[in-house]
Amino acid sequence: MTKWLILCVLPLISSLVLSRLVITYFGTRLLDAPNSRSSHSSPTPRGGGIALAIGAIVATITAWQFGYISNHTLYWFLIPTSLIAILGIFDDLFNLGIGLRLTIQFLLASTGTFLIAPFDEPSLSLQIFAAVIMIFFLVWMANLYNFMDGINGLAAFEAISVCLGMGFIYWNEGTGKETIYLMIVMATSACGFLYWNFPKAKLFMGDSGSLFLGIALGLLTVESLEESSSIAFAWLIMLGVFIVDASYTLFIRIATKQAFHQAHRTHAYQKISIRLKSHSRTTLSVVAINLLWLFPIALAAATNKIHPVLAIIAAYTPLLIIATRCNAGRPSQH
Repeated sequence: MTKWLILCVLPLISSLVLSRLVITYFGTRLLDAPNSRSSHSSPTPRGGGIALAIGAIVATITAWQFGYISNHTLYWFLIPTSLIAILGIFDDLFNLGIGLRLTIQFLLASTGTFLIAPFDEPSLSLQIFAAVIMIFFLVWMANLYNFMDGINGLAAFEAISVCLGMGFIYWNEGTGKETIYLMIVMATSACGFLYWNFPKAKLFMGDSGSLFLGIALGLLTVESLEESSSIAFAWLIMLGVFIVDASYTLFIRIATKQAFHQAHRTHAYQKISIRLKSHSRTTLSVVAINLLWLFPIALAAATNKIHPVLAIIAAYTPLLIIATRCNAGRPSQH
């Protein structure tokens, strides 16, 4: 009973209450005013992600103290995620330069990669190559999650649905007990924040939460390589909506020589929300895609019912078609 109180109730209540405190005490300081690139129409406090992150961090430390997770898991998960959440809140407050943000993100990604250390390649050059790929992946995961945090409930529901799907896969495979604990903590923390962010947003996540969730899910993906490459592919499949939309949009913006690092409203999910005139319907559509389309494919890949490469092609192809038909990455024509 104590374990489930720690894993579920503690992060849920912490995130719920702390989000209320952010609204009360930091709302005017962290007020997000709408502009031409925004998907919202009224000033709304941001920075709620710090409440989500603190809830998850406190629950993780408590679980470690009770012996539910090991020192190794605590270090590779908590050090990069907690520090990137701090980076995010400073960015929310002071709008840090892109160079400083990326430098710190690469340092934290490198730290997480080497704390996990899933390297069994026979040569040093292959180990370095694998480490570099993982570091860039973690930085991209942090930033793509930040890019995709643009409408009510989307970033929180993505974390919840992905963790639910992957939690079932780990349970079904009888592996990753400590990883399942971390996923429960993340999902319940996201639920606490979600109360204030959906269907009508009283609070935005901000960089503190999106960077935290992005690198956390990235770390879980990298760590899964110690279990099997099939489970790592399952993570990539479950994260498909965010990976495809963010990657395709960035590619198009770079290819068309736009200022890709600036805020915009050209992601597929943003264009869909404009067409539907509803954040809620767009967000729930993503949840449906995650659970009804991506999860069965991820489960098939993890259980070797389908080759992981074929599974990821099957999962991503419809998402790429949607992004293409939405003209993701291209300014809307008026």
